[in-house]
Amino acid sequence: MKTSRHAVILDDQKIVAFSFELLLKRECQIDLVQSFNRGNDLFQFLYAFGKEELLVFLDYYLQDENGLSVLTEIKRINGSAKVIFLTGATAPAVLASMLQYRPDGLLSKSCELAEIQACLAAVNSRQTFICREFEHILSSNDKRVETFTPREIEVLQHFSNGYSVAETASKTFLSPHTVVTHRRKMMAKAGCQTIAQMLKYAREHHLI
Repeated sequence: MKTSRHAVILDDQKIVAFSFELLLKRECQIDLVQSFNRGNDLFQFLYAFGKEELLVFLDYYLQDENGLSVLTEIKRINGSAKVIFLTGATAPAVLASMLQYRPDGLLSKSCELAEIQACLAAVNSRQTFICREFEHILSSNDKRVETFTPREIEVLQHFSNGYSVAETASKTFLSPHTVVTHRRKMMAKAGCQTIAQMLKYAREHHLI
């Protein structure tokens, strides 16, 4: 399979990003591949790159940010970008949240080369690709999965770090009232009565 498109990778684990960069170059014949470890560095690249189509491989779990908010920003900067989650996340709630944001592909980090190549072929044909592992997890989950927005997950992360409503509002550039509204909505989704219960729910479902 040959594609002339550019590809970029965002993963805060440098060795993972570098290894996948080599795989794309050697096995998928993508010559122009760059990897990044911080979202801001990727965004700067995208602004300079322009509006051309390119592949973006993105992890869900990133230090100090989450993949959903990064995906939203990528699409804002370049609507032609094809975003593929390449992640070790396996929780149904997380996978469902990712699908809610309409990525072009979902790949497990444990995928074999053949599935990565199949994903590239599908995305090249304007089709959404989900690897077999994730399809099995999603189809086997018989419980209703509540999804959280990128902003809700960002607020959750600050709560999990022990920040108060006022501190979270300052860090997210939101009003305290908006933070409280997010908290109330999340607690309703999770069926929780306290912050401690909500954080337990989030950790059990690997949302943070």
